[in-house]
Amino acid sequence: MFRSIIFAFLAVFLPQFSLAAINHGVLVLAPVITATSGLPPEAVGLIGGLGGFGAVWFFAANSAILPSLGSLRALILGCVLASLAAVTFALEIGWLGFVAAVLVGFGYAISAPAGSIILAANTPKRIWGTLFSVRMAGVPAGGAFAGLAAAVMVGQYDWRLSLAVLVFPSFLSIIFLRFVSAEINVPERKNPFSVASVFNPKLFLTPFQVLARVPNLATITFSSVGFAAVQGSLFTFFTTYLTDALGFTLALAGTLYAAVQLSSFLGRIIMGFVADLFGSTKTLLAILGICSPFGLLIITSLDIDEPLWVLFFKCSLIGSMIASWNGLFLAEVTRVAGTGDVGESTAASTFFTFISYMSAPLIFGFLSFYFSYNHAFAVIGCLAIVSSLILLRSMFINNATK
Repeated sequence: MFRSIIFAFLAVFLPQFSLAAINHGVLVLAPVITATSGLPPEAVGLIGGLGGFGAVWFFAANSAILPSLGSLRALILGCVLASLAAVTFALEIGWLGFVAAVLVGFGYAISAPAGSIILAANTPKRIWGTLFSVRMAGVPAGGAFAGLAAAVMVGQYDWRLSLAVLVFPSFLSIIFLRFVSAEINVPERKNPFSVASVFNPKLFLTPFQVLARVPNLATITFSSVGFAAVQGSLFTFFTTYLTDALGFTLALAGTLYAAVQLSSFLGRIIMGFVADLFGSTKTLLAILGICSPFGLLIITSLDIDEPLWVLFFKCSLIGSMIASWNGLFLAEVTRVAGTGDVGESTAASTFFTFISYMSAPLIFGFLSFYFSYNHAFAVIGCLAIVSSLILLRSMFINNATK
């Protein structure tokens, strides 16, 4: 039992880390990618938004992919797609970079439902809060890896070399997934896979149907929209904001981005333990919804003349306040799914979450361009407060009906 839990966790964590490294690496390198491709700084928002669209596209098409390929094969597909897409950024062709951003998002999104299926089938429910949060800690860990890789490579070598570094963990993940396939329990494949089925526009109706069918899934889903808006905007524009508005070098901005990711990594692990200890993921999510706007206030207080230790301390607070909710969210979605299709519920829920990831950077870019970064931070921060209120309202109603 313990052996299968370890193998199942690693089969989920390693692709999560690898795909996050590529996804975040594109955002960290976005200023130099847009500059070398002859695009304005505001195009960073378009790259982030297209990555979100790629994720939304997968979540809509999930029912045509996971049941056909199976969870492990789907994770391998995600690693292959994201790696190939990331490498194309080195060609410095603007329109091709936009296509690559979509494919990076598509490959990255596979890790959410596929990982939830594997963990739900191979781990005890009593430790889901911990395992799902530690699993999602792979995202900031990958982000920290991306930030450090960019900081080192951009500062001392050609920035294109960092792309090779970013895709290397995916290569190792593919090897491990092939090795572990006989060691864990995964649902059987239901039908042959058809590439054409992924492009069926009717698939975009599936998430709406699932939310209507699964009780309480809509509440936890729409509460995630505000969290995703804050996190998506922050991660998309972090290095751009520091370099464009505050005058930081890209090397220092990438290092501070890594600090944000590392604090998010620790925050997710701690939140998972706390959730299992007290048995309430909703309460912790509501608290984090209140903390998110304060994290945005901290980023606006960064100053290039501050000592390095102050900058790192502030960035560690930002990461723990804004980006430690993800594992709790997926654990709650899996709990709400009950004995139903975990992959289907996860894909449907994260479909709407990633619509926020996709649209928020575009809105943030518009507001920052026509008004100011501070106006953009204020609008996005209000969405997190709304998410917190949605969760508190649902908890109040549930307690009142008991």
